[in-house]
Amino acid sequence: MLLMLLLSCGVPGAQSADAQDPMQLRASISAAARHVAVGKPIWIDFTLTNLSAEPAELIVPGTDSEPADSAMGLPITHAFSGRAFSCLAIEGTQGQRWDVAVDYHPPAVSEVVEIAPHGSVGVSLEVTRYYPVLRSPGRYRLRWEPYGGALRSNDLIVEVAPRKQVTLITDHGEMVMRLLYDDAPGHVESFLSLAQGGFYDNLTFHKIWPGTFIQGGCPLGNGTGIRPDGRKLTAEFHDAPQDRGAVSMARLESDPDSASCQFFIVNTRIPEWDGRYTMFGHLVGEESFETLDRLMVLPVDDQGVPDKRIHIRGVRIEDARSEVPTPTSPGF
Repeated sequence: MLLMLLLSCGVPGAQSADAQDPMQLRASISAAARHVAVGKPIWIDFTLTNLSAEPAELIVPGTDSEPADSAMGLPITHAFSGRAFSCLAIEGTQGQRWDVAVDYHPPAVSEVVEIAPHGSVGVSLEVTRYYPVLRSPGRYRLRWEPYGGALRSNDLIVEVAPRKQVTLITDHGEMVMRLLYDDAPGHVESFLSLAQGGFYDNLTFHKIWPGTFIQGGCPLGNGTGIRPDGRKLTAEFHDAPQDRGAVSMARLESDPDSASCQFFIVNTRIPEWDGRYTMFGHLVGEESFETLDRLMVLPVDDQGVPDKRIHIRGVRIEDARSEVPTPTSPGF
């Protein structure tokens, strides 16, 4: 048996769309980065998955079909198989909608795609080429509705805005942190959301391991607290080294997805921590490292608890001064 999604009524012998079950196919979209700097390219992955135990054959409505190379992925014609040969439906925060692609010319003939049982095919497209509105600042909701709208993907939120940097204001100086949007977008979003709401204001650095790291951001001040809403972050481990100035979220040793609000800054290279904690930022600037040095030599007890409270007086958020990348086991 061949599950067929044939939506072009003019195709000889085509099965009616009503005769097949679109629930046997899943359309999904994802982005490498959900926060993109203004004017930068936005790459979206378009994926079709066959959920059935039978092969699925896909034909673009409104075109004649021809056999496809069996080794190919998802042809671009299938990505642009929505209503009126659209690819994405885009909604802005004020209810604006864009779905007409620029610089895409529908072909008269498109390839037939066959997906193996429980298999997937996909394609990655730089979508600002076809939807120039995504080059402008804004928060956009993207959705893919291929094959004349027979399938509907998940919604994907992409924010186009200047990237931010933050300054931690402490009792002993300031530390500027570049945020690693591409490596840890979920952790960056969480930290910025907490900082913008004043969560970190007047919290403390509750632990210092001299020469090694400093840890803070606990609402209880003792290393056991989490953010008020109880949200935990899915780990976003990556390859950047845990070197001097790296800023990562603390987590429970037993649970990679337990990071919440506490963070630590390392003062030396610690290779055994690479890939074990989600690094979401890195200190930049001479003053930042001078402040870190002052914090590292403050008196502590044998458990690393400072003799006197060390406050985070506030977190200042501003546009990053440059898009140039930064150089690249604490628990609760």
